[in-house]
Amino acid sequence: MTDQTHLQVGILMANQEARNFLANQWGKQGTSSDITLYTVSSSSLVQTSIVPEGYPKKPLSLVITAHLSDVVVLGVPVSGVDATVGESAILADCLQLPGIKAVVGEQTMGLDSYFEQMDKLFAKLSVKSWQSQMIYNGAGASQAREQLQALQPQPRGSAEDYLAIEVDHAFPVQGVGSVILGTVISGTVEKGQKIRIFPEKQEGTVRSIQVNDEDVRSAGPGVHVGLAMKGILPKFLQRGTVITAADQDQVIQTQQLDFNIKPAAFGEAPEVGDHIHLVSGLFDSPGEIIEWGNSVSIKTEKLVPFHQKIRMTVLDLNKKPAIVGAKI
Repeated sequence: MTDQTHLQVGILMANQEARNFLANQWGKQGTSSDITLYTVSSSSLVQTSIVPEGYPKKPLSLVITAHLSDVVVLGVPVSGVDATVGESAILADCLQLPGIKAVVGEQTMGLDSYFEQMDKLFAKLSVKSWQSQMIYNGAGASQAREQLQALQPQPRGSAEDYLAIEVDHAFPVQGVGSVILGTVISGTVEKGQKIRIFPEKQEGTVRSIQVNDEDVRSAGPGVHVGLAMKGILPKFLQRGTVITAADQDQVIQTQQLDFNIKPAAFGEAPEVGDHIHLVSGLFDSPGEIIEWGNSVSIKTEKLVPFHQKIRMTVLDLNKKPAIVGAKI
């Protein structure tokens, strides 16, 4: 098992040029789809920065980025605070994620007032208490990284807990078979381990494990891994698939989800019968609200994976901001 600390940083920001500029300060670009991963590694730390591609046209990419993250950067471009900054702040608040506020651009001189503006606009949200950082032409990026590391987020599960790995990318590799990239949410994955995937309920074996392109025999909570698997065809793997141990039953698939919710601080509460979009971990499905209160009940169109430590966000894709609430 790796002894390095692993930190996944979500860059919640709509301005593509600014968010890519920041991510490039912190790592080398890797796998890209509707999210792009940037990784930098030292003997003590592996940091993966996650950028939501296509946002704000694709709000799901913002939610996937947040669900993947240990900490987040609430990024503001030099053009100022807008509705997308508000949506990102609401999402971070609902998910109770730690983070920092940052103004990002080639020239940020004189833009300290943006932080005061955010504090007034988001007085109800947790981001009001976050530290602030100016990031321009490379300056400030190291300080921001140190601020994020100092937050010391804890993994959602322990190494001794049930195994749950959330898949963010999957692809076939000639001569190897099915390969996935994903984050160990809880438990420990081991080379040779028998596994089951949800929602497809296929079973297979972990052929090999890589962490930051190096072979390891096992990996625990918070680690972003690459797994080569035997016995599971690539067609059964997709974004949001959850991998668990074949002899464990804490991960399930379901179309009826009941959970306590933290409603978004702004906007109207939905009503029973409203059609929404649910993101469960990294898996998404349209759905319908069956019950709404301190606890909610949602029926989804697709079978979705579920376990107790999974993050869940409810969206109304026909409204702005789209964030309705998140599981607590």
